[in-house]
Amino acid sequence: MSPRILLAVLCGALLVLPSCGGKTKKQTDVISKTVSGSGPQVSENAPPPPNPPIPAADQTVFVAHIVDSISGNPIGGVNTYLMREMPEPLYMRSPRRKTVAAEYRTPMHGQSALTADADGTMKWWLISGPGFDPFVTEAGNAVGGQTQEMTIRATIVPVCKFIVRLPNGDRADNAVCTMAVNQAQPVLEGKMSDRGSSSGNVGNTERADDFGKVAFNRSPGSYRLTFNASSGRYKNYQIFEWDGTQDKAIEIQLPANSMKKPW
Repeated sequence: MSPRILLAVLCGALLVLPSCGGKTKKQTDVISKTVSGSGPQVSENAPPPPNPPIPAADQTVFVAHIVDSISGNPIGGVNTYLMREMPEPLYMRSPRRKTVAAEYRTPMHGQSALTADADGTMKWWLISGPGFDPFVTEAGNAVGGQTQEMTIRATIVPVCKFIVRLPNGDRADNAVCTMAVNQAQPVLEGKMSDRGSSSGNVGNTERADDFGKVAFNRSPGSYRLTFNASSGRYKNYQIFEWDGTQDKAIEIQLPANSMKKPW
């Protein structure tokens, strides 16, 4: 056999060989993912969750199945935190790192399975992120070689998004944004937590990101908006009627001269 013919035969054989070295993804690996940057999603046809890991003798596995409080279907896109201690109110939306044992964002099957050292102490689940008023529930004691499994029912709250712009039209990075209940009008759905005797902005104020974007978890109702630049200038005040639906982010144009506070 000539060298040219032998080379052609070898190349053909290589083309039909199966690929090696890469892990083949199952179909459930693809359909169980949530859309990047989206809010929580309730699924009626979610793939089954994987089996939780088997805990070592010095570890405890905590498993939470996050489901919709109305339908009972799993929710994907939920930020779940396994907490070493009960978070303080100011850190419910973004807990301090030293208090977090582990964290996970649920795929469409809604399961979060996290491992912690078996130190015998109580752990807590913190449910947070876009679409949720953050809340905490006991996860159980961290006992060696055991699995603590539970179902957590959560209520999805509409997400209201804004884009803040400076007077010159540029996006207002790190703008200070407040969306507080309009005290003259009732909230149409849901219940806002008691703010006590504070200014009313505690828990209602967020910082915009580097692109001037900010999002609030809010039930439909009437709200007082206060937006200003990170420097405190260009204050914008307005009453906003939120119906709980949104096709795109609402743009807030900061004025060249700060408005006078109307309430």
